[in-house]
Amino acid sequence: MEKAIQAIKKHKKFLVTAHVNLEGDSLGSQLAMKKLLTFLGKTAYIVDHDPAPDHYKFLPNTDEVSTDIKMKRDFDAIVVLDCPNLKRIGRVQELVTKDKTVINIDHHISNENFGNVNWVDPNASSAGEMVFRLFKKMDVPITKDIALVLYIAILTDTGSFNYDNTLRATHEIAGELLGYGLKPAQVSESVYERRSISDIKLLTLVLSSLRLNPAGDIAYLEITKSMIKETGADYLKSEGFINYARSIDKARIAILFKEDPNGGNKINVSFRAKGDVDVNVLAAAFGGGGHVKASGCIIEGSLAEVERKVLAKAEEVLRSK
Repeated sequence: MEKAIQAIKKHKKFLVTAHVNLEGDSLGSQLAMKKLLTFLGKTAYIVDHDPAPDHYKFLPNTDEVSTDIKMKRDFDAIVVLDCPNLKRIGRVQELVTKDKTVINIDHHISNENFGNVNWVDPNASSAGEMVFRLFKKMDVPITKDIALVLYIAILTDTGSFNYDNTLRATHEIAGELLGYGLKPAQVSESVYERRSISDIKLLTLVLSSLRLNPAGDIAYLEITKSMIKETGADYLKSEGFINYARSIDKARIAILFKEDPNGGNKINVSFRAKGDVDVNVLAAAFGGGGHVKASGCIIEGSLAEVERKVLAKAEEVLRSK
């Protein structure tokens, strides 16, 4: 953390980025980081592979998230948030050149320490929590808007404080952020209860795809391009669907297979675990990673091929315990 602070103090102009397919933590931590840098008198730009998801547009300053990789920007350092490796920032990788200092701030146990400066804390609930700690350590004031984006970063990455990455410190930080005038019921409604009828129809189709392996300890779902086309749903609002598979009583591993809606022969695979299962190991077998209880990867191939490979590996992980 001290090295990250020194790097922030040393440089003047920053590019801030995070992983592809932005969600609450990657978006919220970036918005807060830009505010921190601006307060310190720095210049900062947020550039991502993907735009801010529509269902997070209620957050302040999401219009500052750019996907224009070609636009000329003067910067001497890059802050990469919530990313286990550089591949996960997508097209923004084009802007990572040898003359730029890379500051890697992340909480994934699978982080590859790819930065010139690496602050990796697998015990942190979220990248948002780590940015919060920067605000406190650097004595930068937190406003209500900053508290909101940090709270949402923590709320969403802990599964509403239900996952194993929720510690005493997590609740203490969340409690402090609520002290800035946030209303938890209102925030929760904004994040989880503003779905369109199309989104609910997609959920119906996804739940109808639910299957179990013969032993009943692996539950898996799929989202296909045809489901998206049929319902007209927002693909990005499916991030919580995997929890339906995870909630099945005897399931120790839950998997969500998602065909890339933008075409191509790629399948996004999300993993969740219960008990003593480590799905980071499972994701790593396919070039991905994340946390012990929540990980993911992207695999090339047809949906059927990828499902066969992943389910076989998941069985292997379970039977090796």
